[in-house]
Amino acid sequence: MSENTPPEALEHPEHGRIPARRLLQCIFALSPDGPILHHHLEEMAMREDSGTTIYAFNGGKPLAERSRCQIIPPMVTKFPVLD
Repeated sequence: MSENTPPEALEHPEHGRIPARRLLQCIFALSPDGPILHHHLEEMAMREDSGTTIYAFNGGKPLAERSRCQIIPPMVTKFPVLD
């Protein structure tokens, strides 16, 4: 994730639009109260908004094999600052 990576955000039902990063098939989002949330592409709809990739829940469930997902989330400093 370079400094040139376009911003990404998750539209969360409780937290609103929060900073996010995609790694492989995982979407990580930085919640306002601290924990890094972990979801998967099959749970998300994606769209662009003013140069930001927006992920929104689509009602899908994670695949069964995702229960073994062990990707290490990005460092907090790698999440974009949203306006």
